[in-house]
This record gives sequence, structure tokens and C-alpha cells, in this order.
Amino acid sequence: MIENTLLANLDNSCRRLTARPGRAALVTLFPLLFACAGCVGVGPGRHAAPDSAVQDALAVLAKNHAGLQRLVLDNGMVCLVKEDHSAPIVAIQVWVGAGAIHEDHLLGAGLSHALEHMVFKGTPTRGLGAITREINDAGGDINAYTGSDRTVFLADMPAARWTVGLDVLADAVMRATFPEDEWKKERDVILREIAMGKDNPERELDKLLNAAAYTMHPYRFPVIGREDIFKRLARDDILAYFRRHYVPENMIVAVVGDFRTSDARQQIEDVFRGFEARARPAILIPAEPPQLAPRFRRKTGAYNVSRLEWAYHTTPLSHPDTPALDLLAQIVGAGRSSRLNCRLREELQLAHNVGASSYTPREPGVFSIGAEFDPAKEADLLAAIQEEVASWLRGRFTGHEIARARRQMLNSELFKLQTMRGQADNLASGEFYAADARFSETYLRLLFAVTPDELTAVARRHLRPENRTLAILSPAGAERAAESAPGQALSAAADRLVLSNGIPLILREDHRLPFVSISVVMGGGLLSENERNTGITQLLGALLTRGTASCAGREIAETHESLGASLASFSGRNSFGLNAHCLARDTDTVVDLLADCLLNASFPEEELAKQKAVQIAAIDAQREDPMFIAQENLRNLLFPKHPYRWNLLGSRETVKAVTRDDLLQRLRQHRVTGNMVAAVFGDVTPARARELAERALCGVPAGMKPALTFERTDPCLPARTERVEPREQAIFLAGYPGVDAKDPRCDALGIVHTALSGLSSDLGVAVREKLGLAYFVGASQLVGVEPGAFFFYAGVSENKIADVEALARKEAGRIAAAGLRLEEIARARNQIVTKAEAALQDPGDLAMSCALNELYGLGHLHSFTTRKRLEALTAQDIRRAAASILAPDKMAVSVVLPEKKNKPAQSGAPSAPKTSE
Repeated sequence: MIENTLLANLDNSCRRLTARPGRAALVTLFPLLFACAGCVGVGPGRHAAPDSAVQDALAVLAKNHAGLQRLVLDNGMVCLVKEDHSAPIVAIQVWVGAGAIHEDHLLGAGLSHALEHMVFKGTPTRGLGAITREINDAGGDINAYTGSDRTVFLADMPAARWTVGLDVLADAVMRATFPEDEWKKERDVILREIAMGKDNPERELDKLLNAAAYTMHPYRFPVIGREDIFKRLARDDILAYFRRHYVPENMIVAVVGDFRTSDARQQIEDVFRGFEARARPAILIPAEPPQLAPRFRRKTGAYNVSRLEWAYHTTPLSHPDTPALDLLAQIVGAGRSSRLNCRLREELQLAHNVGASSYTPREPGVFSIGAEFDPAKEADLLAAIQEEVASWLRGRFTGHEIARARRQMLNSELFKLQTMRGQADNLASGEFYAADARFSETYLRLLFAVTPDELTAVARRHLRPENRTLAILSPAGAERAAESAPGQALSAAADRLVLSNGIPLILREDHRLPFVSISVVMGGGLLSENERNTGITQLLGALLTRGTASCAGREIAETHESLGASLASFSGRNSFGLNAHCLARDTDTVVDLLADCLLNASFPEEELAKQKAVQIAAIDAQREDPMFIAQENLRNLLFPKHPYRWNLLGSRETVKAVTRDDLLQRLRQHRVTGNMVAAVFGDVTPARARELAERALCGVPAGMKPALTFERTDPCLPARTERVEPREQAIFLAGYPGVDAKDPRCDALGIVHTALSGLSSDLGVAVREKLGLAYFVGASQLVGVEPGAFFFYAGVSENKIADVEALARKEAGRIAAAGLRLEEIARARNQIVTKAEAALQDPGDLAMSCALNELYGLGHLHSFTTRKRLEALTAQDIRRAAASILAPDKMAVSVVLPEKKNKPAQSGAPSAPKTSE
């Protein structure tokens, strides 16, 4: 909800503009599952034998699952236990088979979601706030989410205190008390969450699609519920639902991490002893009748770009067509080399983003195509999508397309195994959806059994015109249209050496999984821009992989995506660069590709024009978010004449003005040996890593880091700005001039903002739990090469702004004068340390963090020293740091207020001619 720079990654990089909007994110293996291993027959001549990469992946999965133990308690609860000593972390998850579709006579009330909120309000032995506080005090992190068919409670704990997490979660899901007075307050919180969701175009589009596609099935209701039905919920409704569904045989507990299996089994048995089995009446879920004609819905509102979802009813998990549908979505909609992206975004330039997904939960789901686009191009885009879908029904998918998609999905499955949380989720998903915690192994075999003929046949069966639902979200007044095997070692930290041309290289061996991650970072970013060229670094970064002197952008994408690898750029306030991630066996190819993009990027005029359009559309979309507006206004108050005040994406005018020569000149200025750090982490030896880096970077020109030339001006404080926007939610921000990354106060202020955030903080308890003033509230800091900012944030109702501001000022004054209490310091320190140690699990993110820390002058080991640094801080150190920042006369306040407006219009049918496929 708000920008938050971690010490391990100070760049606050802008998210890539190629992400899929809305529902249709990249396909993942769960919950894209089906219920039985025998649902796809495998006979002689039906498919080719899996290649060596698949066999290697299956071997890795089998090895990873080898230590898994499945325990069924006497009460029927399934428990999954897996020992893993690769990091001092334990992930705990409790899956409950109760989601939005199980709400029976209260369908549409958001009952499952409301219960998820209330579970943390207390038990007979733990009062208000004690559940989150006990987890946080132990250094852990607790969370939960609700889906259509499940509710999941999860905690990530330091290994030394993991039993605290298990005990607390178990107590909550077995003995939650749902206090009446807390329900009254939480009811208002959820109402604000519902209102806030109206400011999220992707959520609104999903609601629009589901309401049109489903006429009988509960999928037609949003998980959070409909406001009018939710308002009629009572505490007794929640308690009855809890007693009916929160029973042992309807739960799965997954525990993965740094413990002894025998100890974990005993702990689980002890904690859940006394949790008696209870009868649970079956829930009748009405089936969705076959769709007999195309459907269309449109909603208009205060949007700057248009969005659509083009969907077809498909299959449940157990259907034999499901694996082919998953593979089809990957082929046509995942990555720059996918069919939809190549045709609609690259060639025709009709969409800013486009992709596809296959959603196949336990009940019949949908295959959908999603896109963001200019409203004026709607008719052409719809016609082009129709033509694309028709081509899938007529033609044949190539072996190369299928191999690329399979490799991508295979790598996605292996990627999840890098963290304890990923492993726990993988195991629990398999158990929940297929009654087999090791189902990912079976799934890969079934996926590789799909043939080209089956893909075409599946497309013809399901992607029929009469089975289509189209939902469009558009600006008011927009024109309407018709329709290698892993080793054993994990090095404790990272090593640093210097290449022959002077570039620092950071190395770390991690042989748990057969992946290699490469990061090349350069100083620059927003700090190197001026008011005439803001957004140029973002544009440059996006175009680094869009064409070189010898390789077209599509060929670059095709090369790495066919390997299931990734090659992506990033740009932020202080730096930019390239990151790559691949199987160890493909490292040579991917490193050569990265080097070509870094050294020979050509910025083709055609690609520049397309990317400008994408970036300008993203700039327009930002202005739909009230939090972005509030942040922009706050930056203007705190950073006068300083680059940090600008938008990372720039403005429409500055982006339009950038030329190819501007990009070439900027890259030449910043791509020099004195302004670069590289990192190679993963399944690779130090000697091999150095060989790869020397080969890739030997052509980098010698040179020093460009000097920063901007003017530094102190802000005029105190200051305040208020703005009215056509949104539902009010936003409150209060900021103070902050510190840079190397400032000795930085860690202390990290303690302060962590202590002020979360439901267990004094601020969270006062603002949300006791007074019900805000849906979200907390504090954060922006840290970079230059001094940043410390700020409070809250999403509130308009009439509660003054109350929240008064509480924020009171907390700032308390901490500046008296400091944090010892228990607040301990809780915050434990949370930061646990997150920092959990971050060490992902070699890709860690490689980039270590490289950036070296670039910024913090040293490559900065990410590994978090515990030592924080334990050295005293309460007085923290109070002094807070007092130096949180002064009333240094505060800048930014408020965004909702505009009173009429309900957006909807239409029932498109006006353009009918289409056929």
C-alpha cells in the first residue's frame, strides 16, 4: 500500500511495466491442480519421453520431498512436517477448507473473510492484541488470507522460537472468542476495506467479470463480500460458521524449517491434543449452468486507461483437460515471447499489457485473457483478440512453444522451494487440492504428457463464442465497442573480489537448487535525472532488453523464455541495472545474453515508441491511486529542487521528449567500470563465477561514476497540503526529513518505524483496534544515497483524519521525548532480524541486495550483519535518533480526501457488431 525501502535493498526499484494486470497473472502450478493422478491417460505413442531437464527437476523435487512426513492425528487433522536446515527459519501454515463459496445461506456476506479478521482478536487465554504481539515479540511475522475455497493462517518464525508460532496459531484457530465489542469495531474496518477496494481497478474488473460470468455459482460474489449483505452480519453468524467449519478434519497444518522432525511431531501432537472431532454437515454448492450466449458488462469511472477480461468457462481441478488449459495459457500469455504479447503489444501496439491465465480451482474455473489499453483502441483490440483466439482453434502449436512453456512452469515450481514459506505452501496446496503433498511431482509428469493435438482440441472445446464473457473497465465517456543436480553446500555469507578491469564481483555458493542468479547494478536512477528528463532511466532500463546490434528484442525474449529463465531490468531512485535467473545448465547462454544487452543495447526507434506509450499509460494509471497522489504531494513538500521529489516514471512531457540519442548518451555515461558492481549467486563455484563475470564484463569501458549535479535546498516546514480526488478512501501521510543509508541513525530509525507498524504496535492498537479509525496505519522510511524521509501513513474515513493526525503527533512526541519501551524495541528488533534472515533464502534477491549495498558504500556483507548491528543499539541510541527527526516543526502533512460522486454507470451490452471466432 505504501513505498517502503528495506535496508537490504535501498533502491526502492520501480516495478516492471510488463506485469499482467488483474486476474491473469503468470500461471503457477497451484492451485492449477487436478484431483487424481490418473485423470490423463498415458499410453504407448501418446507423448515423447520427458527431456533431461524434466528428469533433473523431478529428481530435485523428489529429493526435496524425501524428508516429508505426513501425520494424521486421532481427530482427523492432517499434519505435514519437513525438516530443512538451510536457514534458521520455520514456516507454519494452517489451511482451513472454508472460503467464500461455503457461506451457505449467507452467500455474499464475506463471512469467511470477516472470520479471518476476528480470529486474531483473542482467545480465552490471549486478550486483544496478544496474538500478534506474542508472535512479533518472538521475532516472527503472522498473516492470513481468505480465498474462494480456503482460509489460510501463516507464521514465519525464527527457529529458536518457532514453537511460539505454532502454539499461538493453534490457539487462535481452535479457541477464538470473537468478542462482541471487537466485532463492532472490525465491522467498520472491513467496510473501509470494501470501500478501499473500489479504488483498485483490478479488483473492480474481477468483480465485474465474476458477476457476469456466474449466475448461480457462489464465485459470482467477491471474497470480501457485498457491502449491503455484509452490513447485516452479526457476531452470532461468525461464531456459528466457526463452529461448523473450523474442525480438525477440515484443516491441514504444514510446518517446514530448521527443527528436528521428531520434536516437531511431538509439538504438533501436544498443541492439538484436546481438539476434538466434530460432525460437519455438507455444504451444497450450486452448479453453474452451461452458458448459451456471449455476455458483456462495462463499468465506467475515474480511470485513465481501459482494462478488460475476456473469459471462458472451463474445468474443475479433476478434469482431464486442466493440464492442457494450463499449458495453453502459458504459451499464449506468459512473457514477452508469448503469442498475445508478440501480436497485440509488439506488432499491433494495441495494448500496454496483455496476458492469459487458467484458473482451475476445485469448482469449474475460467480461462481468461486480460489487457490494459488506450480507450481509443478498444474496437481494434477486441477484433485482434478475437482473431488470435480463432487462430488457436485453427492452427497447431509448435514443439518449441510447448517446450518453452513447460520449462517456464518447471522453473516456477522449483523456484518455490527456495524459502520455507514456499515449501510449506507447496506441500499444503498439494494436500488440500489433490490429497497428496507431493503432487507437484505428479503434476510435472502429467504436464509433459500433453500433446500439440490435445492443446488444439482443448481450445476448441472451451474457447467457443457462446461460452465467452467480456468485462471492460473504462474511463467515463470512453467509446463503447462490441464485443545440473544440486550439491550440498550453502556458503555462510558472500565473498568479494575485483575483476581484472576493476569491477567488484560479489560471489556466493548455494547448491540447494540448480539455479544461478546474476545481477549487474549501476549508480544513477532518479538521482541522475533533471526536471527535463525525469523517467529517462526507467525508459532506458526497460529498453535494455528490447534489442541489440545483433539481436532483436523478440529474439532476446524468445531465447531466455525458451529456457524458462528470466532476464529483466530495474531502475529506481539511486541505481539501475539487469538481473538474470536461470538453471545452472543454461548459465553460459543467459550470461552471454545479459552481456549483449548491457554492452550493445541499440534502443530501436520502434521499440522506443512502444515503450514510451507503455510508460505514459502507467503514469496515467498511477493517478488512479489516492496513495500515489498523497505520496507525490508529500515528496514535493519534503524534497524541493531535489530529484527524490519526482515520479520514477517521469511525466508525460518528459517521457515524450526522450530521444534515442539521449538514451545512448546516458548509457555511455553510466555504464563504466567505476560505476558498476556485479554479483553471481547460486549453484556455481567461485572460479566458475569469476570466469563468467570476466567474460561478460570485459568490454565495459573504463571510467568514473558521474558526479551528481542537483541543488540541495532545505524544505520550508512545517507544511501541509490537501487534495480532493474522485476516490472512496481518504489518505493521511505525515513526513519528516530523514537520513541516508550510511547515516548511523538509519538502523535506529528502522527500529522506530517497525515499532510503530503492525496491529500489535501502540499506534495500530489505538488507531485501528480500539478506536476503529483506520483500515491501515503505520510508519516507514525512505532511505537512499541521499537523505530520505520518515513518515506515518493511514487509510481512513474522511471524518477521522483529524483524530488519526492527533494520534500520530502524540506517538511521535512520546518517542522523541521518552523513547520506545524496552518491549517495543525487542519486538521490532526481532521482526527486522527475522525478515532479514528470511531474505537470505532467495539467491536472486540477495545477489541484487549485496551488489546494491556494495555500490552504495555499505559493503557487500551489509545484509548479513543485520542482527549484529541491531543488537548493538541501545534504547538511548534509538531515542536520540527519533528526537533528531520527529520534531513538530519539521513535519509535512499530505492528505487526499474523497470527492462526493455518483455511482459509475454500467451497460448491459456492447454497441459494436457481433463477432465470431
